[in-house]
Amino acid sequence: MLRPLPFRDSEQLVMLWEKNAERGWTQADAAPANYLDWSEQVDAFDGVAAYPSFGSNVVLTRDGEAQLLESMTVTGNFFQVLGVPALHGRSFTDDETWETGERIAMISERLWRQRFGADPSLLDRTIELGGFPVRVVGVVPARFTFPRREADVWRPTAFERAARTQVYFRRAHWLRVIARLRPGITPEQGDASLQVVIARLMQQYPETNTDMGGGLTPLHHFLVGDVRQPLLTLQVAVALLLLIACANVGNLLLVRAVDRERESVVRLALGAGRGRLVRQALTESLVLSSIGGAAGVALGWGGTRLLAAMQPAGMLPVGDIGLNGGVLLFALGVTALSGLLFGIGPAVWTRRRAPAEVLKEGGRGASRSRLRRWSHALAIAELAIAVMLMTGAGLLVRSWWRVQDVDPGLTPEGVLAVTLNLPPGRFSKSEQRDAFYREVTEKLRSLPGVQSAAAVSHLPMTAASWSSDFAVAGREREAYGVNVLHRSATPGYQSVMRVPIIAGRSFTDADGPDAQAVILINDALAKQYFVNDDPIGTRIAFDRYPDSTSHWYTIVGVVGSERQEGLELAARPEIFAPIAQDEPGSRVLLLRTALDPTALIPSVRAEIAAVNGAVAINTLQPMTAIRDAALARRRFVMTLVSTFAGAGLMLSIVGVYGVMAQLARGRRREIGIRVALGAPLSGIRLLVIRRGIALALAGVVIGVAAATVAARTMSALLYGVEPTDPLTMFAVAFLLTAAALAASWVPAWRAARVDPIEALRLQ
Repeated sequence: MLRPLPFRDSEQLVMLWEKNAERGWTQADAAPANYLDWSEQVDAFDGVAAYPSFGSNVVLTRDGEAQLLESMTVTGNFFQVLGVPALHGRSFTDDETWETGERIAMISERLWRQRFGADPSLLDRTIELGGFPVRVVGVVPARFTFPRREADVWRPTAFERAARTQVYFRRAHWLRVIARLRPGITPEQGDASLQVVIARLMQQYPETNTDMGGGLTPLHHFLVGDVRQPLLTLQVAVALLLLIACANVGNLLLVRAVDRERESVVRLALGAGRGRLVRQALTESLVLSSIGGAAGVALGWGGTRLLAAMQPAGMLPVGDIGLNGGVLLFALGVTALSGLLFGIGPAVWTRRRAPAEVLKEGGRGASRSRLRRWSHALAIAELAIAVMLMTGAGLLVRSWWRVQDVDPGLTPEGVLAVTLNLPPGRFSKSEQRDAFYREVTEKLRSLPGVQSAAAVSHLPMTAASWSSDFAVAGREREAYGVNVLHRSATPGYQSVMRVPIIAGRSFTDADGPDAQAVILINDALAKQYFVNDDPIGTRIAFDRYPDSTSHWYTIVGVVGSERQEGLELAARPEIFAPIAQDEPGSRVLLLRTALDPTALIPSVRAEIAAVNGAVAINTLQPMTAIRDAALARRRFVMTLVSTFAGAGLMLSIVGVYGVMAQLARGRRREIGIRVALGAPLSGIRLLVIRRGIALALAGVVIGVAAATVAARTMSALLYGVEPTDPLTMFAVAFLLTAAALAASWVPAWRAARVDPIEALRLQ
């Protein structure tokens, strides 16, 4: 998050966005036609490249074995703009494209080594990708993980200059655009130059570009923007845990200094220099911190591998988790600083005390009271920091529970999702694709335990969909239309996913390619745009096609709203078209079963292979797993912060125990006198426990006050819970007070068992 990106002059790289205040767009994907104009007309840019905001898959067929790979389609100048040279071979040129030229590709170093044995002769040879012969022109280095670290194949694309005159290519927003600023140009100057072109396009294309603004963001901010808040939260949690650990060690060293005070005085009387005692105290502190630092590095080495395995996809878009020289130097610095910081107190205390004063006090003077107050202050600080950590963890846990209770608008339990990758070279015609999916669906529907089956264009609950503008027949079209989500589905989709039909009907087999074009809308769209009208029978057109007015659809039903863009976001207006009338590029097969969906996986694999062995399976998992994956980042942050909070609680309780144990030892003579005079044992125990409770209450009050302020900084990570949630605050306060009470009980119990005669001998 802090280091520069692994690209040449990465500070000159920016992402370009479109904006529309009416729609609430602040960083929207660009339309292809606007991208073309930006690349040609903005003088501040040294190069402009683009890639789709969605990924794709391609099947590599080699030696009769099919392997599904993640693929990226990029403009020919993509690698030049980023400043990433090929590891072997070359990158693309501006005029190379799959659509009109030779089919070429670059492959990842990972694929080159694992699948082709790092064979250098692979360059300029052809391999089979997606059923087509493709010539490999270069190998992308392993350090390149932008924009998707899982990508293994890159293919060049381009947009015809004539596309800028077509309405669809200015209304369809699906391109991510990256630009390199010219040397000496700042992002502010680049944005000013971009605004000039955007204003010109508004005047030139009023039908599509009115109120359509734009802007730029440094690439580094774009890459870490979504994960900045979670990562900063984790860093703060780690820092708080470090403070608790340091305070704990400092407290133990302070207690040790008190216990060894008389020993130090005797050594001074025998001729030892004060500097030597200070050096000894600092050395002990540094040795302890060094041992802890070494253990921490060892744990960190294993922990980074665990974190790498646990982290959700996209948590670290560029780079890897791991130990390096910088991390080790940082650990060394923290270790040394911690040792000096918390060893200096006991060392200075040893230096400034007069021997006669110590011997005169005999362990009962005001100096020990001052040390005890410092020890108590450190314990209170530990408890307060623990309250902050636990409050953060509690808020995240409460948010998790709230998200889990959200109704997604469908029932994922009992549904198996299947996505396939059809090689375009073998399924180039829509009739071939339809026949394949029809045969596969029938075979899967006949499997034992399968109750129903259907297909949809985009996987539910994954933020995947088209986005379309639409117009209503008989209404004046708004300046930029109305934007809605857009998916295609087969008859029975709503039944399989348990999405209610609110009005009208769902699709039937009669809604074929030659029948009347029909469409379903969700109730979110109906409530927003048909408040006083019955939408059934209304005709609408949407801009997935260059000439949308020739594609009018009649609304035949209103269905329940699904949270397609995520459980934490409200359902957006959405339309569904029949797959037979609006064929998507791919389909998701959904099987509802009374069995455990995973029990169907072997049978599903076998049936698909029997129909066509060249088709690779992309997704084959229960819908519940897909729902859980959508919450993976939230679960990851919650788990780590909760782990740190648990560790902080344990350390703070150890600190309370140490302070109470020292208190009991320091007052043994007083306790012995009380016991000898007949004081009840319960009173002796209460003497110690009361002090522990006082420390806990002080720590809780300070911690809650600090947490109330600090929790506001993590508002973006919360869902359905206020940063000052009283239930969380009360639960944390109660838990910490109870834990401090438990930590005080053992020293209190031991204090009550002291032998009065032995205690009275102590001087």
